[in-house]
Amino acid sequence: MASFSREYLKNNIFTVSAYVTILNGILNLCEAKIKGEVGEVKKSSAGHVYFSLKDKKDNSTLSCVIWNYDYRICGIELEDGLEIIASGIPDIYPQNGRISFKAKTIQLVGEGELKKAYDKLKKKLEDEGIFDEGRKRGIPFFPQKIGIITSRYGAVINDFLSNIGHYGFKIKLIDSRVEGQEAIKDLLSSIKTMTKQEIDVLVIMRGGGSLESFMAFNNEVLIREIASFPVPVIAALGHDKDVPLLALAADKMVSTPTAAAMTLNTNWDKAEMRLSEQQAYLLNYFGTILSRSDSDLNSSFLKINNYFNDSISQYQKKELSAINIITNSMTTRINDLKKELDLSGRIIAQNDPKRNLKLGYCISTKENKIIRSAKDLKKGDIYEVEYYDGKLSSEVKNISK
Repeated sequence: MASFSREYLKNNIFTVSAYVTILNGILNLCEAKIKGEVGEVKKSSAGHVYFSLKDKKDNSTLSCVIWNYDYRICGIELEDGLEIIASGIPDIYPQNGRISFKAKTIQLVGEGELKKAYDKLKKKLEDEGIFDEGRKRGIPFFPQKIGIITSRYGAVINDFLSNIGHYGFKIKLIDSRVEGQEAIKDLLSSIKTMTKQEIDVLVIMRGGGSLESFMAFNNEVLIREIASFPVPVIAALGHDKDVPLLALAADKMVSTPTAAAMTLNTNWDKAEMRLSEQQAYLLNYFGTILSRSDSDLNSSFLKINNYFNDSISQYQKKELSAINIITNSMTTRINDLKKELDLSGRIIAQNDPKRNLKLGYCISTKENKIIRSAKDLKKGDIYEVEYYDGKLSSEVKNISK
């Protein structure tokens, strides 16, 4: 592919613009980190910063630019003489053919410079009250929905998950880089994504390391995002000497993922212990009540039993008398009812329609309705005639009035 590209370049004629485009495409493959001394710092009206990087050994110089957004996120104020590492790609500007290095990130070189920047930013944020305890929010008493920002690989997340209690937590994890200056954009993006999630508390975690490895967590833009986050934030950031400024701005600061998990467990653990205590107390309390009640019930039962035995004896005598009276009265009434039923039976038999059928009469019906008049029929109607021993169907042929 490379030889084909060389042949293609040798055997074709290009416009200046097309050739610069080809060169920039090739230069895009030359992403690198460059260390040097800052000089000739100029800031445009749009906020872009132009500067040079010089090699101290032989004064080799490279023109550089960092766009406004990237510059603000890096949180470093460029000035002449500052030693930095710039990460980015080279680029040829078509209007003047000048090559410059487009920096995506910049970071300070040396523990001394990093400490100086750390102390300067710490004082600035302290003066603004960003670290004041009065502005910090308490962790929800019984948190359920937990947002986590950390690298999904490594011991940190495993330690957290191994120690979080089984209290029905709903955990939403966003995987993010957490090492060095390059992590800043990742962390900012993760925080903005997490603001749209329905969570009770946010946990940001990473293991320990040097001041240089914690550069992202000493970034002003990131710290302000945490300070204004809509729900309480727990920072579980290991450190050596200097506490990361993001941890100072968080609502709760712990040094390990295990401690973060324990913080979330605390009230749930207490509630579970209290529940067990209350359960034991109630079982003991009701056991005592039942024991007393059993004794009282036995005493009451004896009293009631004696009372009812006396009462039953008296009522049995009255009951026998009452039964005799009721029995005699019912016998008389039943005999009277038998006589009335016999009389009613004879009357019903005398008026039974089937008795008349035996005498030669019949009953005519149409659609289960008795025909009482010739007017109820018309020519062609089908009707039924019931005799004593059966039924027949007839059709009306003629009607004579």
